[in-house]
Amino acid sequence: MTGQVSIKRRHLAGIVMGNVLEFYDFTVFGFFALQISRNFFPTDDAFSGLLLALATFGVGFLGRPVGAHYIGRYGDRVGRKPAMLLSFSLMGGALLVIALTPPHHMIGVAGAVIVVIARLVQGFAIGGEVGPTTAMLIEAAPRGRKGMYGGWQIASQGMAILLAGGVGLTISSQLPPADVDAWGWRVALLLGAALLPLGFWLRRTLPETLPEDVAAADHQPSQSASLSFISLGIVLILSGTVVNYTLQYLTTYAITTLALDPVTAFASTSVVGGCLMLFGLAGGFLSDFTGRKPMVILPRILLLLLAYPVFSNLVAAPSEQGLLIGAAMLAALYALSTAAANVSVAEGLPRAQRSRLYALIYSIAVAVFGGTTQFIIAALIKWTGNPVAPAWCMVAASIAAIAVAFAMRETVGERRRFRAPKAIAEGAGA
Repeated sequence: MTGQVSIKRRHLAGIVMGNVLEFYDFTVFGFFALQISRNFFPTDDAFSGLLLALATFGVGFLGRPVGAHYIGRYGDRVGRKPAMLLSFSLMGGALLVIALTPPHHMIGVAGAVIVVIARLVQGFAIGGEVGPTTAMLIEAAPRGRKGMYGGWQIASQGMAILLAGGVGLTISSQLPPADVDAWGWRVALLLGAALLPLGFWLRRTLPETLPEDVAAADHQPSQSASLSFISLGIVLILSGTVVNYTLQYLTTYAITTLALDPVTAFASTSVVGGCLMLFGLAGGFLSDFTGRKPMVILPRILLLLLAYPVFSNLVAAPSEQGLLIGAAMLAALYALSTAAANVSVAEGLPRAQRSRLYALIYSIAVAVFGGTTQFIIAALIKWTGNPVAPAWCMVAASIAAIAVAFAMRETVGERRRFRAPKAIAEGAGA
């Protein structure tokens, strides 16, 4: 059996819901970096504590490539569904550990150690999540709609950021700052944990999209992707990662650099999440008609041109309106481009290895810069004294994305691949 497996709307909801919860659990840590630093990394210098918290946020990315290999391979051998259930369970357990770990003044450095280990487990889990979910979305898509279905990957991440931002906005606006520091951030994590049973149940109802004969072909030489394709894919995903985590840093940036209030800061996060959700779907949908290549290149050119003016304006005249409008423009352009980029990488991989290889490509890229981008931005601002540093990261990432995208070759039909050796075209599966 190699035919296509159709999925119902509730199945699509199960994929998306699970992805939303996993990314919510992972990213909410970064949104409350200031509060977490005060609980587990108390220092005389508040900025040093923030850097330690951001470093711990980055630790989670170290586990991603490992999870991508093991859970992704599990998804290719046993099935997409069991791999997704495994990653979901690990993420939920680690989330509860972080939410319930006592602070430094109660158990000392042990609290920081526990949080770091839990972050590694979260990284392992989410590293294995991306491959099976993206593979299932691509494989279950109707003919000519791989971009639209694949766009749910970035859209679901946007929904997670929107949810986390909304929770953060509510907590920061309803509680005194001292309560947010003491226990409000824990509520944000526990709210995600409360939805874990629903996500698990939805995923248990999913059909399997990996036929047995395709899984058996895992080790066939003809089913191998080339190193050049994988390298180009890593650079393309890496460039999107830098922009994504720069956008997610806006919450902390608005408070520490622009001196705006926490409510405004979390509002910017909600705007970013909403734009990723809407424009992620739009970018995937449009790429089915225009091709992957134009939808990667054109939004990135606009992002390249707008990044520096947006941040320069924010620094010159910090305001809620300027922050929200700037965040919306940059997030919309990023989402339009990234949806097409993700699909172009995933659909160019052989089906028998798609779960593991896409997870590895994604996780290696995210491990290198996803876990370090926010730390680098904070350090650059501190060391150079230039608060426009986030724009530099966006500009550099956009240049890399545009350069790689120009190496892409459009083909007639649904399959659109990088300009790579003939072996890719022969080995790539549907």
